[in-house]
Amino acid sequence: MGAVEVRVEPPIAWVVFNRPERLNAMNVELLRGVVEALDRLEARGDVPFIAITGKGKAFSAGMDLKDLASAGSVDEVGEAFEWLARMFRSLLSTSKVTIAAVNGVAAGGGAELLWAVDLSVAVRTARIMWPEALWGLIPPALSSVGPQVLGPARAAYIAMASGEMTAEEAYKLGLVSKLVDSPEELEGAVRSLAGEVMRSSPAAVDSIRRLLRSWKASVALELGVSELIRLSRRGEVLAAARSFAEKKKPPEYKWPGAMG
Repeated sequence: MGAVEVRVEPPIAWVVFNRPERLNAMNVELLRGVVEALDRLEARGDVPFIAITGKGKAFSAGMDLKDLASAGSVDEVGEAFEWLARMFRSLLSTSKVTIAAVNGVAAGGGAELLWAVDLSVAVRTARIMWPEALWGLIPPALSSVGPQVLGPARAAYIAMASGEMTAEEAYKLGLVSKLVDSPEELEGAVRSLAGEVMRSSPAAVDSIRRLLRSWKASVALELGVSELIRLSRRGEVLAAARSFAEKKKPPEYKWPGAMG
């Protein structure tokens, strides 16, 4: 069984993160699996919707720091983030309507994925977290697209202070489309959401999809992701990942003028 499972139930194809023992943390195998799945599904005419979810209790804990800690060089770390960029490019270029089904915690790259999809359904109590700055990285979509949704001050605070919110808060802010009370309700809610969209003209939905994605792609990908990849190739990130693997906590950083 691979790191990604694909289940086709027209009109929806399900792409499922399958690393529940690692809270569906993203490594090269998982990211490559998502990209390859999206490429295969693009050719299918019977699935206008792609839903992405996680197996087990988490949606995705983000990049697998334990896996990054075993990298032999900063170039290997950078390669993992290149695959993350490819996943976002695939999501923003597919002709399908994409839906995130957030069954549990979505952190780091898992939280960022919510910006890349078209629609999302989340369990009300799911936690959405952006801890990238703790590890010497940035959340590219939150930092670039986020200010237009959350407002510049709120986006800056969450990104810089490695903040989090519940799915209910994310719904009120406009990051989540619909809420459900339990993970067992997610699949039905996704099917219902797809049914609502299918009442509309396919041509109109296609135009709306392309217009909404255009600013995400130009800002989040061209600026934000390129900056993320640049930071990922710094030795600080590899050192932080190794600190996590050894101590299960982020490193302590030295700031000029810091007290204590």
